[in-house]
Amino acid sequence: MIRLSVVMNNYNYARFLAESIDSAKRQLQGEDELVIVDDGSSDASHEVLQRYEGEPGIRVVRQANQGQLAAMFNGLQAARGDLMLLLDSDDRYLEGYLERVRAKAADHPDVDLFFSTADLGGDGTPDQIAGMQHLLDGMELEPGPTGRTQWATLYAGEYVGTPTSGLALRRKLIDQVLAARDRIDDRLAIDPMACRLFGLPPESHTIQRLSGDGILVRAAGAVGGQKYYIAEPGFYYRIHGSNAFARIGRVGRIYLRLTRSRQIAKLLRTAFQSPRPSVDDVVEEARGRSRPLRRKRRLRVVVNYLYAVLRARGGPIARLRALARIPGAVSAPPHPPSKA
Repeated sequence: MIRLSVVMNNYNYARFLAESIDSAKRQLQGEDELVIVDDGSSDASHEVLQRYEGEPGIRVVRQANQGQLAAMFNGLQAARGDLMLLLDSDDRYLEGYLERVRAKAADHPDVDLFFSTADLGGDGTPDQIAGMQHLLDGMELEPGPTGRTQWATLYAGEYVGTPTSGLALRRKLIDQVLAARDRIDDRLAIDPMACRLFGLPPESHTIQRLSGDGILVRAAGAVGGQKYYIAEPGFYYRIHGSNAFARIGRVGRIYLRLTRSRQIAKLLRTAFQSPRPSVDDVVEEARGRSRPLRRKRRLRVVVNYLYAVLRARGGPIARLRALARIPGAVSAPPHPPSKA
């Protein structure tokens, strides 16, 4: 049986922590484990975690505050499983999620990352919940293998995945990413003028740091990992007053997503020392990947690949031909990439 490691990161979410832990704990089997990394919490998280320490299959790692990405990396480094599942401490797993992912991993040994959609809820405002639902809807794909997204990720920062608690990654993929962790910097550079213009809170960690799942999902794409989309909801995504991203206005969220995408793409190109693709490589990837269900999202994917072609290797004529082929390649039903 595939051994699972659930890696949870927590920072000052004591009020949700027990519910989150229990949602994972009751689904563990055999040699599965739950690794909880507390990132220097100053609330009652310590007392909550003390109730679980020493239980079979549960390990608690405490560290000084370093941010979400470091907490995720340290938890993944400590975990021993064959498949690593992430969980934010303000979310919870839905019943049957772990076994569903385990079964998918057994049926698809060539897939490196599985991601599941979410049930959205919480006590956030209607506008906050509607805004996050709109964002999640835009991520929807045809269920099943997504194909590779390496060049769209490295040159346009494309995100093919779901928020943290819906991610499951193979050990071999995690090892590739952890090998480059010293070259992955999660500090986010935002122009102070943009903060004022878009109403972004400069003191928030959302403005100061790149998101951990944003880096990890894109890192999986950057190294050429194969992904698989599970359309059945796997976790409850809680929107509440402490969700920094959800509290930002729609225009601010768009600006922040674009800024994050550009910065993450640049840092991953450096971290993994990726060679430039040829224009044919870019077109082949576009033809072999699954299509977003939303028309607006498909148009964005077309733009991403047009930009990747402009950054790829090729002469003027080859580049023009590739640019002309991209819209049709993204719109056509996906096909397996050639072995040439």
